[in-house]
Amino acid sequence: MILKSLIALIARFGQSLTDAGWHPGTVRLTTTLAVLLCVVLFTWGLYWLVRVVLSKTVRAIANKYKTRIGDILVGRHVIRRTSYLLICILFNAAIPGIFEEFPGWIAPLRKLLTIGTLWFALRIVTGILWCIVDYQAGRQQNKQRSFKGLVQFATIAVYFLGAIILLSILLNKSPLVFIGGLGAASAVLMLIFKDSILGLVAGVQLSYNDIVRIGDWITMSKFNADGTVVDITLTTVKVQNFDLTITTIPAYNLISDSVVNWRNMSDSKHRRIQRAVNIDITGIRFCEPAFLAHLAQEEVLAAFMMPYISLLEREKSADTAPGAGTGATPAPLSTDAVRLPTGGLTNVYLFRKYIEFYLRRHPNIENAPGYTLMVRQQPMEDYGLPLQIYCFTRTSEWVTYETIQADVFDHLLAMAPVFGLAVFERTAQPDVRLEEAGLPTIGAPAGSDV
Repeated sequence: MILKSLIALIARFGQSLTDAGWHPGTVRLTTTLAVLLCVVLFTWGLYWLVRVVLSKTVRAIANKYKTRIGDILVGRHVIRRTSYLLICILFNAAIPGIFEEFPGWIAPLRKLLTIGTLWFALRIVTGILWCIVDYQAGRQQNKQRSFKGLVQFATIAVYFLGAIILLSILLNKSPLVFIGGLGAASAVLMLIFKDSILGLVAGVQLSYNDIVRIGDWITMSKFNADGTVVDITLTTVKVQNFDLTITTIPAYNLISDSVVNWRNMSDSKHRRIQRAVNIDITGIRFCEPAFLAHLAQEEVLAAFMMPYISLLEREKSADTAPGAGTGATPAPLSTDAVRLPTGGLTNVYLFRKYIEFYLRRHPNIENAPGYTLMVRQQPMEDYGLPLQIYCFTRTSEWVTYETIQADVFDHLLAMAPVFGLAVFERTAQPDVRLEEAGLPTIGAPAGSDV
């Protein structure tokens, strides 16, 4: 071996200096420095040789199989640390033969190289773990999943075991001794590091149970968080709000508190519309034949009104038929598509049915089974009679969704007056609407001109 020969040559040179009458201390210092210089130079050359060979080998394999693994390993310094590890292993095995002329150096150097071997082994393992994170982040199907929390947990576990092994090497004791001591101190450690332990456990649960992913839209009112998840670590989740601010949420709170995740809505490519039109109750009335005829003449309402006109004619014919008006009250006339309500046809009923008719024919509103589409009348309140539209758009993209919703309500607000209805609006003089409707104002006697 070249290095062993060089050290033997240095030892003989030192002996020659001693025979020549040099002071033994000076000779020993000179030979020691010479040995160290040779070891450093040889190690440096061997390190670069191993590193170049490993780098070229890994890149050649990566280029052959068209993968990014080679670049990721180099970027995470796994190749360089592997070179250090091989050097430490080689020298640890060769030290007894190299320093046989200096037996006092063997034990401390071997312990030092053992520690170096352990350190680089730990760095290689953790580097490979983070290479997995980099690799999955670059794949399209894994961009939304984050293994960062699990990798951070595994990294902590690896360094924890490494610390136990390091102590056993330095103190020449079995690792089981330290593990047993940790068992006795576990209660104190859990008390001191309670928040950190809770964060670790929560981070693992987030990744394992797939509660949130990178790219998910989540809402947590407790933290004023309403936006997209941009990063998931072992102890925190980073959310970029829609106003471009960043909210950092402890991972434990995502487990213990309520969080709204809109992922399923985004994946379904549908989004719910749940909004009401408040109808002014002063405009609600029964439909006169002339009013119905007027509605039927409207081009936009012709297809909608035709079934109702037909049902009204059938009802009129049934009322004038011989024997009509005897027996039990007949059920309201209906077809497969429409029906006449019991008690008479009102303009608000027609408007409600027209909204449903309009939504079912809207190209951007989902009409398939499984997606509820209805127009319901909610309890009357201070702001009129709410007619709530409940349906789903055929897209979950935010801007497009808002455009569709606005288009729907633009149309409905414009159609309300056609049915003789007014959308409720609070004014400073609430009696004006009553005067326009020909009804007595508040505080005025019936029949008054006021």
